Amino acid sequence: MLGIKKNRKHIFIRKVLWSGLILIIYMFGRNIPLPFTNYDDIFQSSKQSFLLILSGGATGANLSQIALFSLGLGPWMSAMIIWQLLVMIKRFNLDKLNKKEADFYKSLMTLVIAVIEALGMLTGFSLTEKTFFVLSSLVIIMSGGTFFLVWLANMNSEFGIGGSVLIVFFGMIGSMEETFVRVFKPTWGNLSYPLLLVAGILLLAVFIIVISIIFEKSEYRIKINRILVNNSLGNQVYLPIKLNPCGAIAVMFGLSILMVPNYIIQLLTGVFPSNNILYWLSQHIGLSSYFGVSLYVVTLFGLSFIFGSINVDAERIAENFRNSGDYINGYRPGRSTRDYLQTYVNQLSLIGALFSSLIAGVPLYVGVVYPSYSAVLMMPGFLMMTVGMMLTVEEQVKAIKILHNYKEIFE
Repeated sequence: MLGIKKNRKHIFIRKVLWSGLILIIYMFGRNIPLPFTNYDDIFQSSKQSFLLILSGGATGANLSQIALFSLGLGPWMSAMIIWQLLVMIKRFNLDKLNKKEADFYKSLMTLVIAVIEALGMLTGFSLTEKTFFVLSSLVIIMSGGTFFLVWLANMNSEFGIGGSVLIVFFGMIGSMEETFVRVFKPTWGNLSYPLLLVAGILLLAVFIIVISIIFEKSEYRIKINRILVNNSLGNQVYLPIKLNPCGAIAVMFGLSILMVPNYIIQLLTGVFPSNNILYWLSQHIGLSSYFGVSLYVVTLFGLSFIFGSINVDAERIAENFRNSGDYINGYRPGRSTRDYLQTYVNQLSLIGALFSSLIAGVPLYVGVVYPSYSAVLMMPGFLMMTVGMMLTVEEQVKAIKILHNYKEIFE
């Protein structure tokens, strides 16, 4: 028994050390400035667009400067969303590809999105010169940084704890810290009741965290009959469906996919500066306008349904039931079971979508009215993401404990 505990402790230390090393590399690359950039001009312009910087932080990006990891995991996250949508359509037979072929097409989509985002980002920043050589060099370096970051995330999934979640979490924490400093530092001395404000923010944060945990932990249980289980445990078998099937992942991926059209419009505006439609879109597609916030809320609502169906695949579950002989009382195996499960998935996804939109989306409308606090009003969504990430890490830690909690048969 002592040997098992010692081995488990050794595994934890090893995984924590790996994750620590990966985070050090990430933080180092996140602050390596690239050549041909006018850092002072970029720093001044970033002060005016810290809402976009905060949004980028949700993908591990660093938009306050042109650095090696400026794009973060955003292109890869956007590619994963598009890929899942194409798989769900089932018209391109993507679900029949082997892993090597699927990884190739995912990487190709990531590369295309990374190039678009890099070009869009570079058009909005001040460079020492904007020649083809300079732009192409920076695009290659920034795209390479994204792929290196994806590789780091995969290495953390294999050897560390948290996978890509850990990188996104630390990027988000850095952006949140920078935002609070920018918003409250200039006005802190002018506040009449600063401690009361801090207490109010903390109480609101605790409330959001508690509600998020309730939604993450609550589940609807559907009783299952297993013909191969003939004992007292057979009456305790059920299929759990979370109250919020998509979790907080829709918030993170929603910010990621919303940045793609943002960069495309920035790129097109640089090519066609006199186009009134592009100019209007460039001014309103961000989270500082009613149009941009509404677009984000709709995206968030839709992604909640999509990820709910992905996380709880009613068709796959029904097929597994049919193959194993399991069944739900009153429903025949196959289509009837699938439709029954899909009904509950849709209903619970609707609850989760409304919850995510209410917590992460609606406060941003207040930010349009009071722009100076718009970045702070993104914190509820970030707290949702933080809860989801921490619970994911907790589940991985529990899995490691269970995996290494058995005695050896032969000692």
